[in-house]
Amino acid sequence: MAKLNSEANEQAVTTRQWIGLQTDLPRLDCELALCQILGVNRASILAQPERALSLLQLEELDYWTSSLRKDIPFAYLSGEQEFWGLSLNVSPDVLVPRPETELLVESALSLLKRNAQLLDLGTGSGAIALAIASERQDAQVTATDVSAKALQVAKQNAEQLGITVNFQESHWFKNLGGTWQIIVSNPPYIDPGDPHLKHLHAEPQHALIAGEKGLADLREIISEAPAYLNNKGWLLVEHGYDQAEQVRHLLEQRGFQAVTSHKDLANIERISLGQYIYE
Repeated sequence: MAKLNSEANEQAVTTRQWIGLQTDLPRLDCELALCQILGVNRASILAQPERALSLLQLEELDYWTSSLRKDIPFAYLSGEQEFWGLSLNVSPDVLVPRPETELLVESALSLLKRNAQLLDLGTGSGAIALAIASERQDAQVTATDVSAKALQVAKQNAEQLGITVNFQESHWFKNLGGTWQIIVSNPPYIDPGDPHLKHLHAEPQHALIAGEKGLADLREIISEAPAYLNNKGWLLVEHGYDQAEQVRHLLEQRGFQAVTSHKDLANIERISLGQYIYE
């Protein structure tokens, strides 16, 4: 910041110059930070690279870049994240919705029957449930989370977007009754020893980490899901980049049929699913 202050005293620092000084940060993050501070869209940033920055704006930008260098997600700084075309409020009480999770939404929508019931376990910000409900107003969508604070964020998003979802506090199936045609979940699946966790320290750890090398919650959900599925109902779960084979095995062991995995845009097997048929 001292360097920027010095330059500011001699001559105005432009957005182009400021971006050029942030050599250790992605350019897109820098452009988006400028959008937030200046109250303009990215097209304006690109169209006016010689826009001068005030000392106050430079100080605000310094806070943003310092936070980004500490692995604070951009979404926590801005307070919002786009998912499935929806603008969602986010806070450190919920995980930041990732683009790859849209595969779970897409796959569930392809299986969802008319006027069917869908359950989203561990909803966080409500991203998955709200995305599905936004596409299928006929569906009855229930979303749960063990965190009351997370549910507050999800309910706020539903109200702001005008989307109807039934929210309930529950640790997986513990407080639930009834059955659903489809159950979806993006549960914790990161091994406690995974070195990538150091870059995720700002996000709620209970929503990231699971025992048994990341498989504990996946195992619990797969084990209990049949009791909460309609006949020929489907369970779809997101998992880690290297867990697809193990998750398919868990599904098959529990009696699920038509077990398969779907790849995300990075060609990684990101979700696995299976259908439960009562004999």
